[in-house]
Amino acid sequence: MLKETEWLTINNVLLELYAQENLADLVQKLLRVTRMLIPYTKGYLLLHRGESIDEDSSYFLGMSQHEIDAYLHIYYDKDYLHYFSEMMPDTAVYRDTDIVEESMRRKTEFYQQFLRQADIPFGCGIVVKHEGKVCAVFNLFRSQQLGNFSARDIEILNILKKHIENMLVHLSAPLQQLDAGSRVQDFVRRYHLTSRECEVLELVAAGLSNQEICQRLVISISTVKKHIYNLYVKTHVRSRTRLLHLLMHGQCPKVADDSTFDDAEAI
Repeated sequence: MLKETEWLTINNVLLELYAQENLADLVQKLLRVTRMLIPYTKGYLLLHRGESIDEDSSYFLGMSQHEIDAYLHIYYDKDYLHYFSEMMPDTAVYRDTDIVEESMRRKTEFYQQFLRQADIPFGCGIVVKHEGKVCAVFNLFRSQQLGNFSARDIEILNILKKHIENMLVHLSAPLQQLDAGSRVQDFVRRYHLTSRECEVLELVAAGLSNQEICQRLVISISTVKKHIYNLYVKTHVRSRTRLLHLLMHGQCPKVADDSTFDDAEAI
C-alpha cells in the first residue's frame, strides 16, 4: 500500500511528463523523474519502429557507450525479456526475477556476460504495446548493492504503465499521418522513386514488417526486400531506421560505421 506522500509524488511526476511536447523530451524526462519514485542504477527506454529499434530516438541513462553498443548489437537478442513480451497481449510490467527462475536466470549468457559484468543483476520495467505490437521497452536496472526491486516498485510501475503508453503513442506521431501531398511526394520526386517503391515506402513508414508488406501488396518477400534495397541505394542510407529518419527530417544522422546494409532489410 502506497503512502499519501507517494501518491502525491506520482501525481506530480505524471503532471511533469504530460507537460512534455515532444518525444525526445518525454523519453529523457521519464528516465530522470522515475528516480524520484524508484531508485535505480542504470536504465533505458528503447523505442521500436516496426520490427526495428529506433536507436536515434531511444535513450540510455547511466550506461557507458560500450554497454549500450554491447546490449544493442549482441545481447538484445539474448535478453529473456523477449519471452515475456511475446506472451503479453498488452502493455505489462515485469521483474526479471519473476520471468525466469533465479537459478536458471543466473546461468544464462545474458546474465553472465552482460548483467553481471555491468553490475546490474536486477531489472524491472514496462513492455509498452499498442495494437498488439511492442512500441517501447522501459527498463530499469539495479546494482548488487541496491538489491532487487520490491513489490512497491512494481506497484508504482503498474500505476504508470498506461499513462506511459498513452504519452509515447501520442508523441510518436506515426509517419502514416504525414501529408501525402507534401512530404512523401516531395521525397518521391527528390529520389526519383517508382510508384511501387512509393507504395513500399508508405507501408514501411506505417510500421509494417516485410512479411506484412508482401501480404498487403500481394508480392513475394524477396520482391519486398528488393524494393527496400532500391530505396536504400537511391536515398544513400543503409538501414530502415535511417530511411525513416531521412523521410521525417530531410537528413540522415552521421554514424561511425555505415558501411554495410541492414541485414534484416537488404537483399
